[in-house]
Amino acid sequence: MADRLTQLQICLDQMMEQFCATLNYIDKNHDFEPARGEEKMTDLQANIASKEEFENTMDELSTDLILKTRQITKLIDSLPGVDVSAEEQMHRIESLQNQLVKMEDRKIEAIKEKEELQRKVEEMIFDFTVGIANARKPAPRSDHEEGP
Repeated sequence: MADRLTQLQICLDQMMEQFCATLNYIDKNHDFEPARGEEKMTDLQANIASKEEFENTMDELSTDLILKTRQITKLIDSLPGVDVSAEEQMHRIESLQNQLVKMEDRKIEAIKEKEELQRKVEEMIFDFTVGIANARKPAPRSDHEEGP
């Protein structure tokens, strides 16, 4: 999962897309409302939504924008540093640095232990293979043994 700042950026991008989609919907589907004293204009090319459909869609679009706004607010509130003093943040950074140093020391020790165990295993394998090779060698003949 992405970090909080990336999530926030994604949400802001989505919200901008929602704004654009809403404005586009309004532009393409609104009815012409006459100004005071003027006649109502009409456009035969326009795709005018019924008043009920237009209002329902506007309710949906505005609800989506409100939900996205709440999601963005929640992400902002979850960011580190919100309601935390600079001193507390520095203390937290120092604590995390100390943990990182300890983990790095443990990692180095584990690598050393792994290398030592690997060396021992290699020695055991070598001794084992030498033992097998020696066991398969023909026994030296003594002078007392008769030949073929």
